[in-house]
Amino acid sequence: MRRWSFAFAGLVGFGLFAFLIPLFDAPQPRGLAVTRGQARAIADAEAVRWRIPLDKAFVIEVWEESNILEKEFEKDPARRRRAEADPVVGPRLGGYRISYFRQGAEKFPPYGDVIVGIHGEILGARRQSRQEDTGAAPKAEALRPLADAFVSSRVFAGAPSPVFEDARPNVMRTRTDYTFRYRVPSSFPTGDVVFYLNVYFIGDQPAGWVLIEEYKDGRRFAFESGAGIVTTFLRFGVILVLLIVLLVIFLRKYHAGEVGVGTGAWLLGVTIAVSLLFTALVSNWSSYGTGFGALDARLTMFTMAGFKFLFYDIPLALLVFLAWSVGESIARERWSERLASFDALLRRDAVNATVGGALADGLLAAPAVAALALVPPLVPLLTGSAHAVLGSSSEMILNSSGSVVTVLLAALLDAILFSCVGLLFLLAVSHRRRVLAVGVVATLAFAAALAIPGVPIGPFPWGLVSGIGGAAVCLLVFGARDLLASATALFAGSLLLGFAPIILAATGPARTAPVLALLLPLLAIAAVAGAGIATKRPVAYSHDDLAPHVKRIVERERIKAEIDAANRIQAALLPSTHPDVGGASVASHYRAATEIGGDYFDFLPLEGGKLGLAFGDVAGHGLTSGIVMAMTKAALLVQVRHDASPVRVLEILNDIVMKTAPKRMLMTFFFGVLDSETSTLRFASAGHLDPYVFRAREKKLELLSSWGFPLGVKRREAFHESVVQFEAGDRLVLYSDGLIEALNDDGEPFGFERFEGVILSRGARGADVLKQALLESVKAFTRNRPPEDDQTLVVVSFEGRQAVALRAS
Repeated sequence: MRRWSFAFAGLVGFGLFAFLIPLFDAPQPRGLAVTRGQARAIADAEAVRWRIPLDKAFVIEVWEESNILEKEFEKDPARRRRAEADPVVGPRLGGYRISYFRQGAEKFPPYGDVIVGIHGEILGARRQSRQEDTGAAPKAEALRPLADAFVSSRVFAGAPSPVFEDARPNVMRTRTDYTFRYRVPSSFPTGDVVFYLNVYFIGDQPAGWVLIEEYKDGRRFAFESGAGIVTTFLRFGVILVLLIVLLVIFLRKYHAGEVGVGTGAWLLGVTIAVSLLFTALVSNWSSYGTGFGALDARLTMFTMAGFKFLFYDIPLALLVFLAWSVGESIARERWSERLASFDALLRRDAVNATVGGALADGLLAAPAVAALALVPPLVPLLTGSAHAVLGSSSEMILNSSGSVVTVLLAALLDAILFSCVGLLFLLAVSHRRRVLAVGVVATLAFAAALAIPGVPIGPFPWGLVSGIGGAAVCLLVFGARDLLASATALFAGSLLLGFAPIILAATGPARTAPVLALLLPLLAIAAVAGAGIATKRPVAYSHDDLAPHVKRIVERERIKAEIDAANRIQAALLPSTHPDVGGASVASHYRAATEIGGDYFDFLPLEGGKLGLAFGDVAGHGLTSGIVMAMTKAALLVQVRHDASPVRVLEILNDIVMKTAPKRMLMTFFFGVLDSETSTLRFASAGHLDPYVFRAREKKLELLSSWGFPLGVKRREAFHESVVQFEAGDRLVLYSDGLIEALNDDGEPFGFERFEGVILSRGARGADVLKQALLESVKAFTRNRPPEDDQTLVVVSFEGRQAVALRAS
């Protein structure tokens, strides 16, 4: 059923894409019939005629549009299409500019340029010279006949009927150059744009011609460079912020052993290799308009490539590495099955039903990715607030040395980047923190900032929202299938978006390469998918397939879940409220050194209005101690229903600990029965620290000593029972050794002396005040260091009843 859903989505997506893409193809070079290589050969032949030294030149080929005309037609695609057929305007819309730069000398000016149109016609050829070159200084009248003869000797594409307008000299120290301007009449509506054919002379030597467009009022064309700068800084900012966040998380998780670097390092290497190849193919074109002082064109290209590699490619590769390393450890906790097909590829097991199904579903979803990417910019496009542009993919095909290969590399980089950062990190982290909606928004925002997938639309900021629809489809594919299917959908969808416009615009040889570059990868993916599905062998994801660090995470999460459950159980075993004792008030405190503590205290209602006071300390702390403590409470609850005498209680508890607790596991225990009517306490102790009694009348401390072996000792003497009676104002303090042995930074324990001092100074206060005073004293002494042992405290304050003196036997 799911496969049919993907097939249906692909079919609908393909129909929608075919309907929408013509709305975005206006700036494409419609009718392009020559390839970049063919244009270079045509230009070289023309350059020789103008004495441009090909053997000394470093050549850069770029596709160049008329900025003025593109600005004029950007909001009127129908008029632009009509302009393509106009003999004056059509040839000027775009062509290949082949520039011949000097080697070993500063980049500008070049030896010269040749412009080749979409059908292979020459649209301009000009030889240039440097200012220090010497030459003649003729008069314009002497050169005018030569210029007129040249203009009348041939038909110029884009200038069918040129009319002389003026001659403009450029006077230099050693020569005078001339530009003869011929106005080209046109009846096509182009606003205040006028057309010229310029003929050039260097001294008295013909130097070529170029088609020129200008505004009637002579104003300069204003480039919209601000948007490009904002976009660049936005992308750098997003990458930098994510790098910092991921680095902090990675270092913490790596220190804890929760991340692995094997697959991340492999992806780092792949990303760097793809980026290097991409940079090598586009660096020639991307460095065309840039100069670095005295550097020649070749060194300028290498410098630009170096800057791109250091400040963009490497951070991008590190982002992929960190995002995979961190995101994988999080995603495998809940989405491990969505990484199964990708893991199979890493194990070089590409031909199986799991991988085949993921590739097939991703391929089927690709048209939906391409189509939905065009939907968000559709409204601004139709309302005129946005316009179609040539697009980065078409620019790469027309300009880069690798032509169609650069589009494949860019699509692959986008698929890797979106899968690692968007799906594995942003989405997985938000899902773990139960804010999946925030993760979806963050993932779409990341895709928008990095133009994944790219849609040929402008200006800024409409370009930012152009690909959100496609990224949203990839999120749905990930949710319905897995990571490999989503990456495949994005890769194939990006190829459709990148190649379709130029395929629809080009003809002949210029169309062949894009068609093959689109079909061959898709057919290869389909072949692997078909072969895998035919095996009918699914890849079953199991715990053994996990990387070692992920197994540690899973085991840690399992243990954490068990400890959390045990912690909740232990919390339920401890009293949540204080008992209502006539003539007395009770205050208590409990703090475990670890998730599960070994201390225990309880208040047990007994027959006749009496109250059982239980206080225990299992040796050590942690899960084992917590289990012994829970077992002790269960036995205690049963025993006090039958016989609550302190000695009998300790005897039964000792038998339980001896039979069930691990060997050498000891537990100190104090149990007393408080009679509020007589203000007496019958008690017995199994090796527990002697409780303190603060006598209000004498303002002194006494110990309730009733010596006995801890629970769990095999050979022992009998337990002894004692009785104590309280007067109004007396305080009973029960405590664990975690308070007495609390250490400061110098390793010194808090000790009995300080503990007794606090009781003496604050004993006249109530139970809550005395409890708080003791805890604050320990906290101040240790400077709030985490406790190394459980800390438990119970204070009983006798206020209302008059009693007689203390008796202990």
